[in-house]
Amino acid sequence: MVDKSKSKLILLEYTILTYFVLFLLNLIYVNIMVTRPDTLYLSDVMLWMHLFFMISGYLYIKYFQRHKDVQFVVSIYRYVLLTMLMLHIVYFISVYLQSYLLIDDTLIIIRDKILRGNPALILDFSNVNYTTLSYVTGLLQGINSPLILLFLTLWTTRLYYTANQMQQIEEIPKKYDHFLFPFAIPVFWFLLVISSFLSINLLTIRYDALQSLEMFISMIFFSISLIGFLVSYAWYKRKNMQSKPSQMTSLHRFLALLLLPLIILSLLLLTYHMLTNFQTYRIYSVSVSIGIILILGLLHLRLKRLD
Repeated sequence: MVDKSKSKLILLEYTILTYFVLFLLNLIYVNIMVTRPDTLYLSDVMLWMHLFFMISGYLYIKYFQRHKDVQFVVSIYRYVLLTMLMLHIVYFISVYLQSYLLIDDTLIIIRDKILRGNPALILDFSNVNYTTLSYVTGLLQGINSPLILLFLTLWTTRLYYTANQMQQIEEIPKKYDHFLFPFAIPVFWFLLVISSFLSINLLTIRYDALQSLEMFISMIFFSISLIGFLVSYAWYKRKNMQSKPSQMTSLHRFLALLLLPLIILSLLLLTYHMLTNFQTYRIYSVSVSIGIILILGLLHLRLKRLD
């Protein structure tokens, strides 16, 4: 647990602000400064995802700095950074796929509509191609540039490896009873990661406004579930070793707190699928996720009473 009197988290605070400004400028650029297609893509969802995590992280740091009873646990912080690294990678892949699809569409138009089509329509299709290629150029500039994404990934990796250098409160480790580390908790968190992953729309990267909102909620749902599993696995590994009291208590209570946003997100997804596409397979994965969350709630409630 970070010592609030010695660690001001200034570097982390300014890093989050820098990330937020970069992603916000890119959001403005790709939506206002260039002409874009009517459809939304996975890269747009990932851009909103990064902004969401930046805002959430900055608000938590400010909350931690102003309240004495709020904790900042290094191990949880490191697993959040791992999730951020995953989001950086998915963002890069989404920009690559989007650029490839748009360029491929342009090549098809040139082949079928211009070279083999009606010569009278060459000017119209050339204008369409110019607009598409201008948007692709915009995608590969700014925060979407591979160079900038590489910098963000490297800096996030540096934060991960230097996290243990933060000043922490000295605690006397002690060994806890085995029954305080039920194996079922990391198992059900792992099952939740699988079911939340299956709730993502994996079959397309082009969306309308409502589909992009559903994808945004699904990605947040999966990301929080992944953080929960990583933390639960790290917590369970302390079963046969001495642990700091804050690590034992803080980790499983953090996991219990994650269940609240998870149940809200899963209910939103279930409502969306029931109202829009009742036949989709994702309605079953979301229903399974709700059941797993309820089971985890009972397990964490029992553990909280024993601890």
